[in-house]
Amino acid sequence: MFRPARRVSWGTRIFALLVFLVAVGAIGAFLEVLLPQQVAKLAEMEGNELVQARKGTADVNTAVAGLWADLAPKGSMTLSADRMTEDLALAKRTERSADDALSHVQAAEAYMAQADGLPFQFHSPSFIATDRAAAQHLEKALTTSIKLSHAATLQLTIAGHMSQNSQSLVSVNASLNARDWTNAARTASTIATDLKSQQIPAGDPEALLDPLWAKWVDAMLGVAIDAQQYSLASAANQTQQAQQAGRTLAAARDQLAASFAAAQNGAGAWQAKTVQPVLDSVARETTASGA
Repeated sequence: MFRPARRVSWGTRIFALLVFLVAVGAIGAFLEVLLPQQVAKLAEMEGNELVQARKGTADVNTAVAGLWADLAPKGSMTLSADRMTEDLALAKRTERSADDALSHVQAAEAYMAQADGLPFQFHSPSFIATDRAAAQHLEKALTTSIKLSHAATLQLTIAGHMSQNSQSLVSVNASLNARDWTNAARTASTIATDLKSQQIPAGDPEALLDPLWAKWVDAMLGVAIDAQQYSLASAANQTQQAQQAGRTLAAARDQLAASFAAAQNGAGAWQAKTVQPVLDSVARETTASGA
């Protein structure tokens, strides 16, 4: 059966036209008002994060440079006990500060990603190109600073153990001179146990510790073991074994002194070859970031 086409009423046409105009107006309002406002808001939040990241990076860079300047001249193992404690606290604070600054960088990058991902944009917001490059430089500087401050923390922790063991070794020598074999053997055993626990950390590449200092750790362990053997042989009245152990102990002490002098004298060369290039890279990235 043929049915004539239904005519659309003028009311329906007017309603459709009004809906179309409202939709166009809504899109126009979004493009002209809401979108720029959202971009501006994200840009402001991103800028605030970047300001904090720049300040944090500059502060961290200064702290890291000062820290390694203190460790450089003769090596971390030569510092006084008080200085080790101060520098260790500084290294830990610096590592935390670098982590905090890095979180600001990551927040800034997140805001940039949000702004860049907003729909109906014909091009990326103007602030992103410049700030993204700055954020990348900040991230590199902070990542390297974390590596340096963590290395200082590892080194100074080892140095603290070595300082205590050196003092204990003086006590062992005093006991040997007093022929207090039992106390000498006991103390030497305690030193040896701690030194064995420091051998792996001393060889950890993340510590950036000169291998010459690792040799010093090994040499001190040799002295502790030989002192223990000498004490035990002497306590048991094993004269021949005690004499042999005494000669071995004397040679071990000479090796300990030689290894300490070698590590101390080589500190400058190690710093220039291994640590200074890393510090220079931090300074370059910090400058490039505008911090």
